[in-house]
Amino acid sequence: MAITGVYFLPTVPSVTSTDVSSFQIALAGLKSQYNISPLGRWTLDHHLFRGTPLDGVANETSSEDGTKGQAIRYLQMLHISTRPRYSYAVTTTTSVPSQTRAGTPATSSSGGESAGEPSKVFSIPSGPQSEDFIHLIVARMGPLWMPLRQVLQVSNGQVFEIGDFLIRIGEVRQGGTQQVRGTICEIEWTSGDESDWVTGEEVIKSFWAALDMKGTREYIKVPGTGDEFSNIRQWCGALRLRL
Repeated sequence: MAITGVYFLPTVPSVTSTDVSSFQIALAGLKSQYNISPLGRWTLDHHLFRGTPLDGVANETSSEDGTKGQAIRYLQMLHISTRPRYSYAVTTTTSVPSQTRAGTPATSSSGGESAGEPSKVFSIPSGPQSEDFIHLIVARMGPLWMPLRQVLQVSNGQVFEIGDFLIRIGEVRQGGTQQVRGTICEIEWTSGDESDWVTGEEVIKSFWAALDMKGTREYIKVPGTGDEFSNIRQWCGALRLRL
């Protein structure tokens, strides 16, 4: 299994209609820094649900240092065309810091949530079965899972080969409005394997650093790293955008 990393660059509100998008900037950076070989296209669909108080998880927590927070559970449905046989249902419990013992706001992580236990990942055959599962959640499980306004899509992503790397990059749009939410990029180091995540992490970070992209969120070593679903957890971490 190759080692991967996923990067997300949020869209910054445009000052003028002629502003260059983050996707165009990242693509130009890849072409200027590396000798790229186009390999094709890819797509992505992502649905996000948030647990309600009735699911028994969403409640206040308190850590040993006195920091209080809200435990929140998310359910994500992810399908990537590079994994055509399956869609993935991913549940994640996070803790959003609220205040310290002294009453001052707590510092949050880059994604706005503190790292919790590894996400639980379930694979579902793609096609009608995964579509039926989403319909079941919306139609029958409303008291437990609240759908959020985050149906995200990559409809025309690009794949490049650069030496020992496969790059998948695309513009993330919100379903319906087609509002651009940012640029997402997966870097796969094909020469490494899951037995050496330390080296792989440094190699991927060095590759991305050459592009000098500011304000990027990085997802490489996430809770649960090292098993067959590590890459799915990376994608879901990147796509669970701030609300």
